[in-house]
Amino acid sequence: MEIEPNLNSVRPKLDKYSPKSGAKADKASVKVFVVEDEPTTIILTEAMLSQLGYIPAGVATSFEAAIAAIKKTAVDIVLVDIVLSGSKTGFDVIKELNRLNIPCVLISGSINETTLNKLADLDVYGFLPKPYDQLALATVIQLALKKFTRMQDRIFDEADAIKSRILASQALETEFGVTEKLYLIKKEISTHTHNKEGFTYHHATQWLVRICMLLVGLACFGYLFGVPFLLMYGSHAATMKANVALCIVLLCFSLSVENSLRATKGWRVASVFSLATVISICGLTLLQYIFLTDFGIDEFLLLDRYTNEFNLPGRMAMPTALTAIALAIALLSNRFKNYRYSASLTEGFALIALSMAMVGIFGHLFKQIEFNRVIPYLAQSHASLIALVLLSLGVFFLNPKNGLMSIFSSQRVSAKLGRKMLYWVNTSMILISLLIYYFIPQSEFKNLEVIFTLITSIIILTAVILWSTRKQIKNELQTEQTVKLLENRERELQFVLKRVPYPVAVLDKEMCYVLVSRKWSEDFCLKNRSIIGHSIYETFPQLSEQVLLWHKRALGGEIVKMSDENIVDFLGQKMNIKGEIRPWFDINDQVAGIIIFFENVTFLT
Repeated sequence: MEIEPNLNSVRPKLDKYSPKSGAKADKASVKVFVVEDEPTTIILTEAMLSQLGYIPAGVATSFEAAIAAIKKTAVDIVLVDIVLSGSKTGFDVIKELNRLNIPCVLISGSINETTLNKLADLDVYGFLPKPYDQLALATVIQLALKKFTRMQDRIFDEADAIKSRILASQALETEFGVTEKLYLIKKEISTHTHNKEGFTYHHATQWLVRICMLLVGLACFGYLFGVPFLLMYGSHAATMKANVALCIVLLCFSLSVENSLRATKGWRVASVFSLATVISICGLTLLQYIFLTDFGIDEFLLLDRYTNEFNLPGRMAMPTALTAIALAIALLSNRFKNYRYSASLTEGFALIALSMAMVGIFGHLFKQIEFNRVIPYLAQSHASLIALVLLSLGVFFLNPKNGLMSIFSSQRVSAKLGRKMLYWVNTSMILISLLIYYFIPQSEFKNLEVIFTLITSIIILTAVILWSTRKQIKNELQTEQTVKLLENRERELQFVLKRVPYPVAVLDKEMCYVLVSRKWSEDFCLKNRSIIGHSIYETFPQLSEQVLLWHKRALGGEIVKMSDENIVDFLGQKMNIKGEIRPWFDINDQVAGIIIFFENVTFLT
């Protein structure tokens, strides 16, 4: 058996792409390459590198020249500008340096959101804003080299650990042959961990399908062995017809395919054909009622011997056919999830199917046959209604985070409150109606009015609760998205503002600091003070009346230019400044404060 060579023998091969002296504290051995197209910046940078003790390894102004020179020269670190000569930019240089495993530092005079997005996929070990001095240059180079060295050490440590595991596995396989056992143990642990996951809507749909198939199986058993109870669940009730049982089986199959996470294209095509079959059977049944004819699709080779005053031999009830068609259309709509209104159509038809099935169940509950048939001898069976209700719920469970289901799956306070209201309202309405129905004499109260009032009240109250809860959830989501957007914008603004090479301060309408640039703190000796939230007049207590007037004009929406204005800072030092003051606006286009651009020009006077 071949054993993997020692990792120490591989290190020299990797070292040719790694900085040879970048990790060392000796600056004289660190070779720095500069990729820049501005001659002034190149001259100043090389001079500062020499004064700091680094070795300038070369200069390039374009992508092609830089890569060619770096491949020929031993380089420890590269300073890269974004804008270069030629068609390619500094991002292309950084991408190639990442491939060559050479650390780099980005130097730029400005940075925006597009630049940040491009840097997200690249490895940059430091950022140096222009203009920069020797201290900033030395600090960035040292930090970048230390960061790169730590990363390389971590890679080698991980490689050593992987090699040790490989060698241990090979030794176990050689001595004991336990590799297969270890694989089986890991598989068993993984399965055990997976089974510990919480009960989800995916699992709930699977159980709903199983219950529906059990109802169909019991009905078939009742037909084959002559057990009427398994078809009716009560005396003088309608039976589950053979065509209804077939439609329920096909709907269960399609629902299982839609709920499956591993369904192949073939299964999905079969699901569409199953739904088309359901629509065909139910559509022909409705045509039989409309044109008073018989297409021979009722009994399906099974003789329906269980007929009574509610039961036509083999004929599917009209409400059952309409409910099955609604479920089939809902499942078909769910197939086209890329369509804009797919989720709404799925939810809408599932709601129609659920409502029709629940009306039939209420009719049986209150012994009002008019609510589960359209014309005589067309009552729906208990088993069919239960299966259709379960299938309707299963269609809802396919999209637990969309539409009305978001109310039941969300953990928001508004969603929890909506669920409680639905539970108590519906439960109380049903209990009150049952008490009225069974305890008030029929001579004093009409049963039909009881169930009609019950259904109407439940539908109206449920619709109001669902609509208000859904609207509240949407408002909360919009608020959260707005807050996240504002937080991201604020972070971007802070990132840019702190690195802008000019003194900038953002103030609110009360003239208190909101944000300041690093240059502002440095130029006005505020680095050791926490000024955010404090008034600008605390840091500049002796501003002239002219400057205060400028502040008022800017708060009024005017842009004010300043040139050679004398001010005194909080330490009592006099300085000459120039710049401008401009307002900034909130989302309602109202002045929210001012932005001050100051530049200390005392040294020029």
